[in-house]
Amino acid sequence: MTNRLLYLVRHGESDGDGLSAVGAAQAKLTGERLRDVPFAAIHHSTLPRATGTAQLIAESLPGVPLHPSDLLRECVPAVPQRADRTPEQAAFLDGLPATAMTEGPAQASAAIERYAGPTGLGRHELVVSHGNLVNWFVCHALGAPAGAWLRMLDYHCAITVLMYFPDRVKLVSYNDMGHLPASLRGLDYPDEARI
Repeated sequence: MTNRLLYLVRHGESDGDGLSAVGAAQAKLTGERLRDVPFAAIHHSTLPRATGTAQLIAESLPGVPLHPSDLLRECVPAVPQRADRTPEQAAFLDGLPATAMTEGPAQASAAIERYAGPTGLGRHELVVSHGNLVNWFVCHALGAPAGAWLRMLDYHCAITVLMYFPDRVKLVSYNDMGHLPASLRGLDYPDEARI
């Protein structure tokens, strides 16, 4: 195989910082969906909701090592120029601590450097992280502008796949939640956004 497949999964629904019962069910179904993928590794955020999701997915992937990383924690991956922000985006970003606006982009850049790209051609790897960072990986792959991650809707335990070739990257799928019944999809979004 001359490409590398990177699977990205947002953590399951959380109850505080850890997984809720719904989040645990989402994670188990995600593991069942991915059980036949020959993963070399599972990388995951060190936050409890992502760690718990990765551990439950790993139950369906015996022998695949888990690798925690602070680079995969939730962050503000890029800050669009003020003139490019919608009022909703401006309100969201203005409500965050100033450190989130400086530390987040540095962390996201380091995460891209570490986990994106063709290094390890022929491998399948799984990253369990958070919505903002999953969306940033997609934006990076597509060459999208800095604020594009703010315009993407990400569901708990949805699967996104990027295929890296030596000289390019392709988005294979985004936000795939076909493995989740309707009762477990998009519970944190209004009904009209739940597909």
